[in-house]
Amino acid sequence: MSYIFGPVPSRRLKKQTSDNDNIILTGFLGRNELKELYSNAGIFVLPSYHEGLPIVLLEAMSYGLSCIASDIPANRNVELCEGRFFEAGNANALTQKIKEFIDKPLIEKERRRQIDMITENYDWEKIAFRTKRVYEEVF
Repeated sequence: MSYIFGPVPSRRLKKQTSDNDNIILTGFLGRNELKELYSNAGIFVLPSYHEGLPIVLLEAMSYGLSCIASDIPANRNVELCEGRFFEAGNANALTQKIKEFIDKPLIEKERRRQIDMITENYDWEKIAFRTKRVYEEVF
C-alpha cells in the first residue's frame, strides 16, 4: 500500500491513481495521522524537483525512517547517506532506489544517528533560541 500525503494533489495525479487501490491520496493530515504514518512506514520517498528546506524529509528522518530523496541541492544539505539520492525526474533511478531500500530498514545505529542529527540541528526550540540570541546581540 502506498500513501501519498500532503496538500491536495493535482488533477492529473488523481486521475492517474484513481483505479489503483494500493495508492491512497490522503490530502491534508493532522499531527496524529502523520505520526501514525511515519511510525509505520517502511520507506519514505521525496521525489521533489524544488525544495527550500525539505521539512517533510526532516520529519521522516526524525522518526528514524529509511529515506530516499531526489538529488537536488536542498535535499543534499540534509545529512542523508550518499547512496540514498536519485536523479530528480528519473523514474528508472527512483524505481531502482525504491527496490534497493524497500526491505532494508535502517539498522539501529544508523537510525539513532539520524534521529540525533535531526534533534541537534533542526529542533525548532533550539533554532528559535539561537535566532533570539542573534537579535539580542544586534540590538
